[in-house]
Amino acid sequence: MRYIHPYPELDFKLYKRSCGIDFVRFFSATKKSLPLPGNRVKVTPMRAGDHDGMLLTIHDTKVEDIEVVARELPEAVFDSIEVYYDFTPKGALSLTDKHQRIEMVRQWILTHLYPWQGVGIQEATRVSSGPRHAEAVFNGDIERRAENNETLYFGHAKRIHANRDKANYAFMRLYNKKTDNKKALSPDKYRCRVEVNLNSMGCEHFGLTDPSSLFGFDFRKLGPYFRLVKPEVRISYMRKLRKWNIPMAELLESKRTRMAADTLRDVGSHAAIKNKLINVDGHHRHSEGNRMIQVRLDDLTRKFKKGRS
Repeated sequence: MRYIHPYPELDFKLYKRSCGIDFVRFFSATKKSLPLPGNRVKVTPMRAGDHDGMLLTIHDTKVEDIEVVARELPEAVFDSIEVYYDFTPKGALSLTDKHQRIEMVRQWILTHLYPWQGVGIQEATRVSSGPRHAEAVFNGDIERRAENNETLYFGHAKRIHANRDKANYAFMRLYNKKTDNKKALSPDKYRCRVEVNLNSMGCEHFGLTDPSSLFGFDFRKLGPYFRLVKPEVRISYMRKLRKWNIPMAELLESKRTRMAADTLRDVGSHAAIKNKLINVDGHHRHSEGNRMIQVRLDDLTRKFKKGRS
């Protein structure tokens, strides 16, 4: 059965779609002052053996920032990188209409995003509405969709919560962006953001080692984290039970199918990892949405490749 969600298919032309690097973080065994904009840079001193080292974080990362780090600190090592994809409503809209457009695209992403084919992202979800607050999306019999004032997390940001027997390279977030660096944005910059964060092991896995490695990086490698699908609910079929009690099998099959449809409606496509009746296989790709993501990731690849030249 095809799942009909309560939000219509999105008109992408109503949104500016942009992709970029929210921040990069490097570890350097030596501490050094760099000619970088102070309002976008954070330096955390760290002792590294007999040396005074540092963690260098650069927000809203630009090509010229990486060129400076590659020149001044060529031995620095990638500690983390965060890549975002934004949907910003176009046009001169009232604040109410802008909020509605942002909510439409957030619901659309919830309905179609299936990040679990990205390498090293563990199958865990939670929502947060502020510091020190976290709630499970699945909690016993409770299944719920993230609210518009909440951030939806995929995977584990902190290694202490991750399964040590599995790779933990990345986590993701989906949220409505109204602030930047804890400062309020003007309404014309309000947008819906989905982002993936690679930790140091994730950076190493993808070949992001020293600063210059970013210039040759193919950002399309991150595409599986942003994968979009058109989910479908399979009809439950209980073959063994049908052999001896067809009426009971039909009753349970109907209930299981209905519950899967409810889960998809109440949670989103990412819930397919919890319910095998929600079909998100290769035949259920959202072709237009995935091409849209790939185009912007390719733009980012060309931008940094051009920067090196």
